[in-house]
Order: sequence, then C-alpha cells, then structure tokens
Amino acid sequence: MKTKFGIILIAIIAVSSLSLIAGAYATPFMSYSTVPTVSSTAPTAISLQRNSVRMYGIIQEWLTTPTTTPVMGSIEVLSRTAVGPTTTIQGYAALAIWTTNTTRPIAAVRARENFTYSFYTARLVKGDFSALDYNGNAFYLNGTWNVWSITENFTIITDSATGHILSIDSDQKAVSLAINAYGNLTVPSGWSTFALDIKGIAPLAGKVIAEVTISAVFNPFMLGTDSSSTTVTRTDIDNIVSAYGSVPGWGNYNVNMDYCLHYKIDICDLATAAANLNAA
Repeated sequence: MKTKFGIILIAIIAVSSLSLIAGAYATPFMSYSTVPTVSSTAPTAISLQRNSVRMYGIIQEWLTTPTTTPVMGSIEVLSRTAVGPTTTIQGYAALAIWTTNTTRPIAAVRARENFTYSFYTARLVKGDFSALDYNGNAFYLNGTWNVWSITENFTIITDSATGHILSIDSDQKAVSLAINAYGNLTVPSGWSTFALDIKGIAPLAGKVIAEVTISAVFNPFMLGTDSSSTTVTRTDIDNIVSAYGSVPGWGNYNVNMDYCLHYKIDICDLATAAANLNAA
C-alpha cells in the first residue's frame, strides 16, 4: 500500500514538469476538441450528429504462407463521426498488438528468470474512411498504418536469499515492417469476427469480443471499458498504478494504460493521467 501511494505522490510531483512532455507523446486518441472547426461561412447554429463505434477483438491468426501462424494479441478501434449540414468530421484511433509466442501472453506473470520476448504492433496513423453496414460488412475502416516488430531482452535481478525481484533491465530493439502502409479493417455482418489487412504484412484475423455503437463521447483513458464519461478519475490512476512497471510479456501490461506508447507502464503514462485528473 505504501508503494502504491508513493508512486501516486511521485506522479503528482512530476505533473508540473512532465505533463507537457507526456501530453506531447501520449497516444493521440481523437477528441472533438481537436478536430477542425466548421467553416466560418456556415450558419452560426449547426446541429451535429455524433456517432461513435468502439470495438475490442482478440487476434488469433496470422494468415502467413504457406501455413497460418497462431498468435495471441488484441486490437482496439475507436471511430467517431460528426455529421452536420455543411461538413462531416471523422476521428479514428486503432492499435493492434500481438505475439507468436503462444506460451507467454502479453499480460504475463512477472517471471524471475531472464528471457527474450518478441511482439508486433500495428497503429493507425491516419484514418481515411469508416462506415457501418458498408458493402455487406457490419463495420469497415481504412487508412494508413505503421507496423513494427519489437524484441526485448530482459535481465531480472532478484534477491538471492528471498527470491524477491529487485529490478528489471531491458534492451529494446524495434524494426519497422511497414510505414504509412494502406490497410483496412473489415468486420463482417454479425460482429463475430474481423480481419486486418495491411499492405506489406500478412493479414491478421480474430474474434470480436465486444462492440459498442452509440451517440456519445468516450473517455480516451478508458477505451477498453463501457464508461461514457470524459473525466479522468482516481480509478484511472489506480489502474495505472496497479500495472506500473509492466511491459509486454512481463506483468499485467495493458496497452490502454500505455499513453506514451513506448511499451512500458511508467512515470510518463502516470503523469499524463495525473495531469488530466478530474478534467474532461
């Protein structure tokens, strides 16, 4: 408990100096406060219809040739659309993370032995189009993606007497597999499966676990929940603290808490949330 409050205290102290840095590197989930304003030639009062689609899926297969490779991972997608009489504004966020290591999940126990872990990420950097009930599909999204292969070598230092973990060192190597590559996400009718096809890599396929289609603004710090609040709460801070120090393959790593998107939950992520505590 003391450790937990100590981490929160560090975050509070660091907010004044790190909030601007953390904000600059945080995952840029779209917000209606960041989209372009309506043309000045439009009427003063404009009625906008806002629709949001959120999907969470489990990545199960990498459709490599000549055989399909089983994988473990997840994908989260957020699409927001504001439609008015003179303009349509769309915002997107999508991130996939997966590994071919089917014996060690991305959220794994905090092992005490040294190990090497490899995983992949695909991030939507520019969404072009999304739609519901499109060409026979329940949902469709396309745009350009960045895909990376990441390998980390872990050195776990433990107390020889108690076996308790004293520290963890890691050496991360990232290799780009596709940069600004066109890709599309297709969810067939029924919202049961999905396919992610990005030029330059083999397609990914999996199962849709949850989807929500609603007219609301979602909390960007809680993309994986059903909350419709836009306020960062103490619960958000507690969730980060519980995962503090986690990395893919070690600890309860959750990509939703990795706001700085550097594949570890640390002070940058905690300061980002703390800087926005109780703020919409």
